[in-house]
Amino acid sequence: MEKRRRDLSVTLYRILLYLSRMRERENSTRRLMRIERAVSVDRKELRLHLERMTESGHVSMNYIEMRGRGGHPVIVYDITENGKTLRSDIGRWIDLGVRMGYYPEEFFYLPSDD
Repeated sequence: MEKRRRDLSVTLYRILLYLSRMRERENSTRRLMRIERAVSVDRKELRLHLERMTESGHVSMNYIEMRGRGGHPVIVYDITENGKTLRSDIGRWIDLGVRMGYYPEEFFYLPSDD
């Protein structure tokens, strides 16, 4: 999928979908670099979206006790109940777009689903 063709609603949906799927897994699956690889959104854009979703209460940021390679604090992101609701709402919007021919069917799936 081409990055330039992905719009905001699809980007947010993919981030929230990934966080939702990884909710029960270990913390390392919800770090910035793992999310970046899984949803194919570059790190700068991803960080911006995660910060805004944290401010709006859809995602929570948790610092864990370890440090990254460069000595920076390690942040783990979790989806909140509001985030689950938002993901569901965006999913219905995208589904409508698929049925109307605006989105191809693969917009619902993550690259990691392949």
